[in-house]
Amino acid sequence: MALIDDVKPRLGIYYSDVKKDKEVQDMINGATLYFKGAGWDISTPDALAIEAVTLYCKMAQSTDPAQLINHPVLLSFIAQGRVVVSDEI
Repeated sequence: MALIDDVKPRLGIYYSDVKKDKEVQDMINGATLYFKGAGWDISTPDALAIEAVTLYCKMAQSTDPAQLINHPVLLSFIAQGRVVVSDEI
């Protein structure tokens, strides 16, 4: 299943339309680059990555430039996603 199929319902989009799908995919691509730049590779997204991309897309839908910030929840997702779990205890 593609990431767009997980994100669209979380954005309240339950239909398929070429233009809307492209808009959502462009936001997902932006989110992927944003997280990659922060050191978190989400090429194989897990539940946390899906929620982070969804939040990014919801923020990107806003037309208020003041809302386009480094949201604290996004920063928390990045911190959690960047953690490398060690087998050593």
